[in-house]
Amino acid sequence: MILTVHYDKVTGVITASSDEEAVVVQANEDETINNSNVLSLEVAIDLSAYQELFNDEILEDGDNNE
Repeated sequence: MILTVHYDKVTGVITASSDEEAVVVQANEDETINNSNVLSLEVAIDLSAYQELFNDEILEDGDNNE
């Protein structure tokens, strides 16, 4: 999965997207810090579509990477 974050310096708008349609990506602009020293942003990713793949698996060692 590729996560793409675009920050428009002129408008201050942040957009986030994923290359996989099942993944919902949302930029949390309330948590954005943009000053002369740092650009920090928070991105929420909903991976519930992937969780469905593992719901019926028996995890012998607690790791999905058997």
